[in-house]
Amino acid sequence: MAERPQVLRPGDFRIEAAADMRRGVFDYHNEALLARGIPVDAVFIGDSITDMWALDAFFAGTNGFVVNRGIGGDRTQFVRRRFAADVVQLHPRLAVIKIGVNNTGDLDEWDPAKRRPAGAIEEEVVDDVTAVVDIARAAAIPAAVCSILPINIASRTTTAERNALIVRINDRLRGMAHSAGAVYVNYHAHLVGEDGRTLRAELADDGLHPHVLGYEIMARVLLETLERAGIDAIRAR
Repeated sequence: MAERPQVLRPGDFRIEAAADMRRGVFDYHNEALLARGIPVDAVFIGDSITDMWALDAFFAGTNGFVVNRGIGGDRTQFVRRRFAADVVQLHPRLAVIKIGVNNTGDLDEWDPAKRRPAGAIEEEVVDDVTAVVDIARAAAIPAAVCSILPINIASRTTTAERNALIVRINDRLRGMAHSAGAVYVNYHAHLVGEDGRTLRAELADDGLHPHVLGYEIMARVLLETLERAGIDAIRAR
């Protein structure tokens, strides 16, 4: 894809929507999938970067549905708590896990009392994602552990520090995935610029959430990684 298409955008509706409001929607949707015996090939779980990914435009299941369980603003500790409901009970052939960038946002907290050291954030993310992979493994669900994406938010003074933290976390997630028999999906390496840490400016309008060009790269990286691992739960649309 060489150029982005022109899209009609209605703008903000000025409605506050807390992440927890998705819980009711997910509960109803999970219930429907189970009640109707719908086979689920893959569940994508994570934060807004997953939530905003129009999965149906990029992927098709090989036998059943591809389900999006991303929640804007979500963090690792909440994915850990909801993994059994939003993934395990649906019995997917694959869990695609990408979470952690919002945890690193604690370096940006305006209230100094709420800021946390990078080391504490790193341990939290690695511990929580490790626990999620252990839950998937116990349920015999193959897991794809995805790297946290780099950022490029010019208005934030901690962007460089957050990107350095993201690199450290990703290094540990890669090692953990390999040790646990999970697949590691290295989106990060394909989205960074020459410095190896910063999101390429042309891939996101806000320096955080990829637009269609970023998602095109991510879809290709995911499918190629799964193919090398011999996992055929999803295919390109």
